[in-house]
Amino acid sequence: MNLLSSHRGAERSIALGLALVLVALLAFAGRAQAAETIFWDNYEGAPDSISAANIDGSGGGTLNLAGVELKDPEGMAYDTATNRIYVTNSNGGPGGDGEIVFVNVDGSGAGVFNAPGALVDSPEGVAIDPATRTVYWANNPSGGSSISWARIDGSAGGQINIAGATAESIYRLAIDPVGKRIYWGNNPSGTSSISYANLDNTGAANLDIAGASAPETVTGLSVDPVAGRVYWLDEESERISYANLNGGGGGDISLTGAPFDEPYGLALDPSIGRFYWGNYGQEEETGNAIGFANLAGGFGGITPLTAPVDGPQDPVILKSPSGTGVPTIARNPKAPAELTCSSGGWGPDYAGSFVYQAPRTLAYQWTQNGAAIPGATTPALLATTPGSYACTVTAANHAGSASQGSAPVNVNASTVKLTTKRKAKADPGDLVTFQVKIVNQGDLQSNPARICVKLPNAAKDDLRKPKCKKLGPLSGLAQRSAKFRIKVKPGADEGVDKLTFQVKGTPGKAAKSKIIVR
Repeated sequence: MNLLSSHRGAERSIALGLALVLVALLAFAGRAQAAETIFWDNYEGAPDSISAANIDGSGGGTLNLAGVELKDPEGMAYDTATNRIYVTNSNGGPGGDGEIVFVNVDGSGAGVFNAPGALVDSPEGVAIDPATRTVYWANNPSGGSSISWARIDGSAGGQINIAGATAESIYRLAIDPVGKRIYWGNNPSGTSSISYANLDNTGAANLDIAGASAPETVTGLSVDPVAGRVYWLDEESERISYANLNGGGGGDISLTGAPFDEPYGLALDPSIGRFYWGNYGQEEETGNAIGFANLAGGFGGITPLTAPVDGPQDPVILKSPSGTGVPTIARNPKAPAELTCSSGGWGPDYAGSFVYQAPRTLAYQWTQNGAAIPGATTPALLATTPGSYACTVTAANHAGSASQGSAPVNVNASTVKLTTKRKAKADPGDLVTFQVKIVNQGDLQSNPARICVKLPNAAKDDLRKPKCKKLGPLSGLAQRSAKFRIKVKPGADEGVDKLTFQVKGTPGKAAKSKIIVR
């Protein structure tokens, strides 16, 4: 068993009674879901519990743990697909050897996670790979430490190859889904260290942390694959340090004056550059029970107003989706009235640092001239009337929702324009051919129409009027052609005869021409 865990287990408090837990539970169940919620486990609870509050400390209570009994929880991670928090119950289970439990965030209860083929023995630290739907945890039996894995669906499980790396009194895990590694802290009696293993079982190694202060104890771990860093929390030195994921380039975060009181667990929100930790030493004191510090400088604390606090640790943060780029509207170049709305940009989950905000669902709504179009709730829309069109995308997850709107695009009414040659020369009795180009200059599809030739009275004595030609619907910006043959009558007089090609049945622009009779 981990030295930190056994030491703290001897100091467990029984101050928080069951009645208070139930009252807080009811308060949490009735709370409207906030845009950002922070969860933590209460290691010193009586019984142990998992609390939640809005990120400003307001509201909250405890999660419903019906179905399990927490006993020395040591690490939490969230699974976005099932809306569950997974917890390493280090001394729980029938034999007291520990178990992995899950807790439904919606308040519907909890259960024991079955891990076929995977060892579960004094587990401490848990991480979830959202891509492969795999849970990882550390084992710390008397025979030596190891890291196990199991599919969330229970289909498989086993051990990770950690040969080549230190694995002694492992305390806390953090996953790098991008680099496909799992990181952990070692806390033997002596110098602590950071190690990692490749998730494809190709080996493991100790991380070079040159440049950072050597940790006395590792009580929290976070991976930021965007910045390419792993961060760790040192409870003894009350310090957060870091190293590059590929080793070296390390350092310490300046946190002088930050509210540390035996900090355990480390969450990092890279989108705002903020660390969170649980101040285990606060016990039942709510003031600054959760501490935070910014990478850019500054720090503070979260004081839960109604959620129970008793040895808080292992913060996990659920945020409603955060927009990073508005949706855009694409148009079919061959049919510009066919519009497609992109999903827009949304902030990702940070599974390696225990902050979750990615959307679970996307909903679409189209508007025309600022008013919602009933039933237009899919990414694609066929505009049928002219106007200014825009789309709004609403992303939602278990924490809440957020919306982003596109820039508007104008859909123009159909206008069929005709063009042909400006003049033709002919002798009496000739047959003159006109090739008429028909173009829909608008975005909307034109109505079925006819193309006809209009002759002024003066030309009717010289020219024989041709029949009209039918024109079917013409999509936006599309074009066709029609051929007209006009007979010059044998007795036509010399001179100029005017004629006009017209569109009938849909808005259009006529084309004028003339025949010069020689």
